[in-house]
Amino acid sequence: MNKTEKETRSFLQEKLSRFVNRVSRDMTRPVSKFIRDMLFGICGTGTASVLNIAKYTQDKTTTKKTSERLYRNLGRDGLDAELQAVLLDIVSSKIKKDSLIIVDESDIEKPYAKKMEGLKKVHNGSKSEQTNGYNQLNIVACVGDDIGYSLLPVSSDLISTAIEPDSTKQILEDRLVDIAVKCGGRGIFVFDRGYDDRKLIGFLVDNGMPFIIRGMGVRNIMEGFEEKNFNQAVKNMMFKYELPGFKAHETFRCATRRIGVRIDDHPSKRANSVEVSLVVVRKYVDNKQKGKDFYLLCDFTEKNMTEEQIIRNAINGYRKRWKIEEVHRQMKQDFCWEQMRLASYSKLKNLNMLLTLALFFTYSCKDVIIKIAEAFPKLMCFRKKDWAKLHQFTYYRISDVLQICLFNALHYDTSPYRADLIEQWQMKIRLV
Repeated sequence: MNKTEKETRSFLQEKLSRFVNRVSRDMTRPVSKFIRDMLFGICGTGTASVLNIAKYTQDKTTTKKTSERLYRNLGRDGLDAELQAVLLDIVSSKIKKDSLIIVDESDIEKPYAKKMEGLKKVHNGSKSEQTNGYNQLNIVACVGDDIGYSLLPVSSDLISTAIEPDSTKQILEDRLVDIAVKCGGRGIFVFDRGYDDRKLIGFLVDNGMPFIIRGMGVRNIMEGFEEKNFNQAVKNMMFKYELPGFKAHETFRCATRRIGVRIDDHPSKRANSVEVSLVVVRKYVDNKQKGKDFYLLCDFTEKNMTEEQIIRNAINGYRKRWKIEEVHRQMKQDFCWEQMRLASYSKLKNLNMLLTLALFFTYSCKDVIIKIAEAFPKLMCFRKKDWAKLHQFTYYRISDVLQICLFNALHYDTSPYRADLIEQWQMKIRLV
């Protein structure tokens, strides 16, 4: 290991140590020690396995004793809520007015588990089947700049519908309110079409939260006190805006208008409704339409935006929504989240938040991506042209670098010499 690698290794260890101190600032000494061991262990091993973290921790006790201590501290009630509040405090200052706050639900698959508390049937989207497991609600902020973008985990909830007194929708609304209050109304919430729900749209509009939701195109449109067919309303729209597509020979022909969305369950003349913008996008390749119409429901805080600005913001904002799928993938595959084995539901929720904090630290290391790439060029840049991609999604490679830099990181005094345990001032007196 050359000098640059050693300096970067020491820098990243110190950076993680400062992050741990900030997270555990107001906590007791045993909890602070536990959080330090877990965050160093998750980042250093690249896994959420408590046993592997215990093996990794360099202390004076056996692996069995260390793992028992970690399991015991994982059972602390309310720890996940404390860690969630600390994470939101850290992230909120980094979110700008135009930052995207991407919301998406995932699943934790445990098909062979029998004794894990709160197991329930969940939908596995990748396999399109029902299996035992837990729901997971992740929220990630996408902060752009002139060079690229940065992803920052904002919130993560492991949810068992068999145990939680609140529904997933209620938990989501609580998280959205917490984020909006903490960020002072900054940021734009982005949702996939699974969140095209009357109640959620009404909740966002009533609370003044800007949003972009992919529409399913199945609801009627309120005009005055009457509801009109959605498809008929789209046919009457004027597609007078043409924007360049994301690929060669691709263009988007777009239209937008203000529509009313009924937020009451049943239609009636007195039904409550809210107004949002509907953006319809048609993709053309060499002047031939490809695929079906693409619908986006959106509402922004700036009321003086032109129709073209609304269309551009909606398309560009929703395009970045896919980045949260990479976050799901890294949690499950890179950090082996689905391989964890914990029987207690409270321990699972605490471990989920610790993993989210470790993920946040990994993603925050992108601020020093050039320094990391100069120290570990073979890991960060497989080819010369990869240098241009350093400001894109490089978090898999950052995780590999952290495992090398944090390997055998010592934050306990394990020296066998008794003289090292004596204070330096006492040694001076004795020598005199």
